[in-house]
Amino acid sequence: MPGNVSKNAKREGAKVLTSRWGGAIKMKSVFENGKLRHFAICEKSGNTARKAKDLM
Repeated sequence: MPGNVSKNAKREGAKVLTSRWGGAIKMKSVFENGKLRHFAICEKSGNTARKAKDLM
């Protein structure tokens, strides 16, 4: 491991979540109406949901 890495940063690599349509799930953030909203989007079908779990 390189240098001093915090215990929370010791990950083998981000797990790629796959949706029920077979595409990768990415998290996006949008700033609207003075609030930061996070949502998940399927790269293959373009479907969006509030949580990544809803696309699985």
